[in-house]
Amino acid sequence: MLENLGGFFGYLIILLYILTILNYFVKLINRKYKEQIKKNERFHQIFTKVMRFLVKQHKLFGLLTIVFILLHFLIQFNRFGLSITGAIAAGVMLLQVALGIYGSKAKKKSKAWLYVHRAIAVILAVTILIHIL
Repeated sequence: MLENLGGFFGYLIILLYILTILNYFVKLINRKYKEQIKKNERFHQIFTKVMRFLVKQHKLFGLLTIVFILLHFLIQFNRFGLSITGAIAAGVMLLQVALGIYGSKAKKKSKAWLYVHRAIAVILAVTILIHIL
């Protein structure tokens, strides 16, 4: 049963990561296509609700990702031992969450912080893909 749970947590981590990075994409779409979106009233309402939900829950998704990474690690480590690619992906995710916490707590932060946070998200996607493939 635990081996199934470890795999389930792996998929849950991917889902939470996708939900976390959707924050960037919905904001980008809103910035670039706001006027076109407003032309379709129903789509605008749905898109606005989805965007508000994703933006509001961004921090929660990131923190839940870390929780499930720890659970995934414990189960998989006990069953298979250390996965170097998994450890690298988890380390990058921890760095990403640390940057996110810094960004939410820091009174004064430069735009460089946001660019680094976004760049780490891309690096994280690559490390996750390497791990699962």
